This record gives sequence, structure tokens and C-alpha cells, in this order.
Amino acid sequence: MNTQRTFDKASPSHPKTAAIALLALLLSFSSLAPGGPVENRDFSQLSPATFNGFNAFLISLGILGFVVAYHLWKGRAWACWTSIFVGWAFVIVVTLDLGKVFPRSPDATGFALGLIMILDAILALYVIVASHKALGHL
Repeated sequence: MNTQRTFDKASPSHPKTAAIALLALLLSFSSLAPGGPVENRDFSQLSPATFNGFNAFLISLGILGFVVAYHLWKGRAWACWTSIFVGWAFVIVVTLDLGKVFPRSPDATGFALGLIMILDAILALYVIVASHKALGHL
């Protein structure tokens, strides 16, 4: 017997939209890995503990996002609440980075990096809205 609340498959506010948006966000954000094709700022002034801790947080957020996307696709109501949390976490990370609060780097944010971060913030807000719609809040 399945005791987890799911959504009506015929509902126009099906959570699959949120799952697709969340997957797009996660794939786009993964291109911003330090040392990767887009993120080439120097973070050597950060302590190893701070740098590794922040990367562990981002990796954990990404893994949680993939797990949540799966459960959104399956129609689990709790996954909408978790995707709202994940979406806000990404918005906060991007806002802090673009606001030069954390992580700080002597290098400027490049055009491609800034553009992808802005698009990721928009995607994260879309995940939040789609999840609220799936829950019937909007």
C-alpha cells in the first residue's frame, strides 16, 4: 500500500514541469564547477576547509536536486516542498556570488559565467513557482 500523497495524473498542475525545470537547472549549474569550462576565477585565498566545505554543500545540493527531480516525476507531494527549498538555495547561492559576498575572488565574474548564473537564478525561481503551482498554491 502506497501511503505517500501523490497528485492526480489529470491535474493541469502536474509536478513534472517542476522536475524538468529542476533537471535543467542542475545540468546548467554543473557547468559552473571550479576549474571547468566557465568558472575560471581564482579562489586560492579561501582556506581549503572553506573551499572544500562550499563545494561539498553544492555537491550535496545537486544530489538532493536529482533525488527530488525523480520524486517530482513520480508525483510525490513532499518533493514539491523540497524542490522549493532547493530552488531558494540556488537563488541564494547565485545572489551571494553575483553580489560578491561569497565566495570572493580577485578575478572578475566573466560574461558567460554571469549570464549562466542569472539564467540559473531564473530557472530556480521557475522551479519554485512550478512547485507551488503543483501544490495548488498559485
